[in-house]
Amino acid sequence: MDTIEFQAVAHDGILDIPTEHRHILDGRTVRVVLVDVEPQAADQPETIFARLRRVKTQGPKDLSTHHDTYVLGERDA
Repeated sequence: MDTIEFQAVAHDGILDIPTEHRHILDGRTVRVVLVDVEPQAADQPETIFARLRRVKTQGPKDLSTHHDTYVLGERDA
């Protein structure tokens, strides 16, 4: 297979493959190389979103499935 190049916006860890390339790539193992089209200059302040992406949280492993139980403070949480 030849090289296919396209631009996409990453959102929540997902890149959308353009429809014209999907049938070619469907079910194939591909190598992905990501290049930032708009590199951030060193003298620019870091954005709040860039800082938030580095935030690490701690909590119970079942927090996503039992969120309401923890928020409401039910006794068996």
